[in-house]
This record gives sequence, C-alpha cells and structure tokens, in this order.
Amino acid sequence: MILIASMFLVSIGYTMVIPFLPLYLLDIGVPEESIAIWTGVVFSSCFLVAGIMGPVWGKMADTRGKKQMAIRAAVLLGFSYLFCGLSQNAWQMTAARAFMGFSNGFVAASMAIISVSADPKNLGATLGMGQTALIVGGIAGPLVGGTLAHLIGIRNTFFISAAFLWFVAVLVILYVREPKLGMVKKVESKVTTIGEDLSYAFHNGHLREILFIAFGLQTTILMIQPVTALYVSELLDGMGNVELISGFIMSSGGIAGALTTTLWGKFGQRKGYYFAICLTLLAAGCLTMAQSIPDTVVGFGLCQFLVGCFVIGVNPSLNAAMVMYTPDDFRGRVFGLFNTAQQFGNMVGPLVSSAISMMAGIWEVYAIAGLIQLSLGMKIYLGRVRKGELGK
Repeated sequence: MILIASMFLVSIGYTMVIPFLPLYLLDIGVPEESIAIWTGVVFSSCFLVAGIMGPVWGKMADTRGKKQMAIRAAVLLGFSYLFCGLSQNAWQMTAARAFMGFSNGFVAASMAIISVSADPKNLGATLGMGQTALIVGGIAGPLVGGTLAHLIGIRNTFFISAAFLWFVAVLVILYVREPKLGMVKKVESKVTTIGEDLSYAFHNGHLREILFIAFGLQTTILMIQPVTALYVSELLDGMGNVELISGFIMSSGGIAGALTTTLWGKFGQRKGYYFAICLTLLAAGCLTMAQSIPDTVVGFGLCQFLVGCFVIGVNPSLNAAMVMYTPDDFRGRVFGLFNTAQQFGNMVGPLVSSAISMMAGIWEVYAIAGLIQLSLGMKIYLGRVRKGELGK
C-alpha cells in the first residue's frame, strides 16, 4: 500500500508540470516560432534516455535490490525536477529532461516489488490498484499543477515536484520491505549481461509478445493525445473554450480507466489474463475507431469515456501475464523492459500521428490507432485464446 500511494504521488509530480512545459519554454526565452520544435525535443529527450536505461535499471533491481532502485529513482527524479526549475534556456531544459529519463525507473521497481509481495491469487487486482494509482495521479496532477502555477508560478511548481519525489524516497526507506529471494537466484541473476537479458526476453515467446503489445498500445495512446485538442476545435468550429473542453474530455477517459482498471484486473484473475487482454484490446480498438465518426463534441466525449474503460484496463493483465511467464529473479529486468517498450511507444506515437495528420487528416489518426489496437487484440485471440491458452 505504501508503494501504491508512492506511485500516486510520483504520478502527480510528473503530470503537474508536463502540461505547462511549452509555457515554461516561452518563459525561459524560447522564441514563439520555435516553440513547437523545442517542445518536441524537450519531450522526446526524456523518453529516449528512459527507454535506453530501462534494461539497465531493471537488471540492477534484480542484482542489487528493487528497493534500492526505487529509492535511487525517487531521489534522482527529485533532482531532475530541481534542475528543470533552475534551467535558464532550452538547452539546459533539454539536459534536465534527459537526466529525468536517466533517473526513471521508480514505477518499474515498485511494480516488481509488488509482484513478488502480493498473494498470487490477488495478483491481477493488486497490479490493477497500482495502475489505478498512476491513472488517478495523472488526472489530479494537472489540476494540482495548474493551481500551484497560478499561485506560485511554473518555476516554483518544479521545486514542489522535487519535494514530492524526495518525500516518496523517505516513505520507501522507512516503510517498504523487499521480500528476500534465495541466494542461488541472486547469484544466477548476477552473471548475466544486458545482452543475455535481451536475448532471454526475445526468445521467451510470451514475454516477447507482451512487450510488443505494450509498445503498440502505448504508441496508439500517444498517437491520439496530441490531436485531441485539434479535433475538438474542428468539432466546435472555433466556438467555445477548446482548452477547457478538450481537457475535460481527456480527463473523462482517465476517470473511466480509474473506475474500471481494478475490475479488469480481477476479471483477468478469474477468466484468464490473455482473455482479458484480448477483450479489452478488441473493444478499445472498435471504440477508438468510433471516435472518428461523431460530428458533435458530446458524441466524441462519450466515445473517449468508453475508450478509457477498456484501453487502460489492458495494462493490469499485461503486467500479470508478464509476471506469470518470468521467474522471480527476473522481475526487475522484465519490468525495466516493459518500461522501455512503453517509453519507445511514447516516442513513436506522436511522430506517427504527425505523419498521418499531415498526409491525410485528424480523424484518420483515430481510425488507424483503432485498427492497430484491433490487430493487437486479434493477434492475442488467434495466437493464444483460440488455442485455449487463456493465461490463467
């Protein structure tokens, strides 16, 4: 429960400043005509470095201790926010965000500890609670950040985020106890290299498939997010508060996910994790494609809420299935690889979205994202569910 609460605070600290990065770049002197380019550079620098470092921190979690890696990540992330608040130009901000990517790994280490601590019978529900904490923190973050930015300024909000992370480090130091694995497993985990770890993941069919789905799903989520405000603006035809309405619509999907994620985790426990992954992906794909159909904001918002009920519910079963098919002494590394897959999806999604919207249009982004989700669901159905491998 301490780790779940900590992930909630980490998620708040992350999302309370992310929406205001373009405004902060303007404050530190980036010309308005260059803001789009620098925003992309600043965002992607974090995702790129985080994706590269994921397997490294995951391996160290298995060899040196998951709790140590959680503390390391919380402390360094706090310093990364401090550096962001001290930045005076775009180059310094890019370096601070790259250091944030280097510091990443708190959620992966926390989920690894939870996976070896939880009762196997309640694994799906417990991982679902962790996912819910991240979602709720992500929803609350912009509200907290907006309020703080209004009261004390954007720069000082970075310092508050740093304090959040250091408080989390103190909580983990004082209250979290990592279950001990046998000495044989510890010795075995030390003699593998990063290349051997990657080779193991590649040759483990279940793990390879799960990481591919994590990458594909995150790509589709990040395809949609950048164009939502533009699509809402088109539906409103220039009338109304686009920022407020698009923010409300995006939050509605997060709220739907927070309400249903734990339920999907329990569903996966009863019916099988692969069955849950298949069902949620197929439903999310159909509803994501349906978002391109409504010609009113109300219809679009309703589809977004329904998408949230399913697309966010994929992750608890993905995490639980991943735990099922990897040994205990590989948990830190596997969650590190999972984080890497998601970070690269974060990078690729906006690029794909930009290419599609330039060549075709905005609604095609939703249609193609939905088709990708459908294809991922069909892959699980044909490769696992239809053959009777439900993932129980």
